[in-house]
Amino acid sequence: MNGSFLIEAFQAPSTCAQNLGNFFNDLGADPYLESNCRFRAFSQYQKTDTQFEKLNSSTFMQSSDVNRLIGNVERKFEDISPSLDQHPDFQHLLSAFLERTNVDTSKQPIGVHQIRVVCSQDKSGSPAPEGIHQDGFDFVGIFCVKRDNIAGAFTQIFSSPVDQHPHMSTTLEENQFIIFNDRRYYHYVTETLPGLQDETGLRDVFVFTA
Repeated sequence: MNGSFLIEAFQAPSTCAQNLGNFFNDLGADPYLESNCRFRAFSQYQKTDTQFEKLNSSTFMQSSDVNRLIGNVERKFEDISPSLDQHPDFQHLLSAFLERTNVDTSKQPIGVHQIRVVCSQDKSGSPAPEGIHQDGFDFVGIFCVKRDNIAGAFTQIFSSPVDQHPHMSTTLEENQFIIFNDRRYYHYVTETLPGLQDETGLRDVFVFTA
């Protein structure tokens, strides 16, 4: 683990969001939430000599110490699609995460959550229903693929779970990537609301963990 790494926010190449956006259109609903506002896929990746390769089986579980809603539950989501696995822009995002965190993927694979949150006039979207939290890993990265008719959804970083004022609060725009030390910081994303009340809003992100 690169213990000196704390937090970095940067701009990815403009092609990333543009080329990866269509892969979110067929995501299945998150079966572990009662509200039908979050759609999700999940896979884990290891680095080889030439690229990142997906592990054959990927389940996701967090301790109840870090996830009070769905802790100690082994969750299985749809796999990220094979065509997305090998896409150069997706491989670039994996490389950017690995370059900054220096994790050993043979011991700790990189988990990637592909998430769409939708909202409407009658229903807000909750990207982080567990509240201010840690994910239980060494590092977390969030890359924004799309914000469409969205108000809110502020990415917030806290020094502790009881902080009244975030260390950082920002609107993560398309092609922006933030990576932070999950052992050091807590994070939260505020509710998504539609910018135009009579139209649906959506927010697409990749969340990286290792």
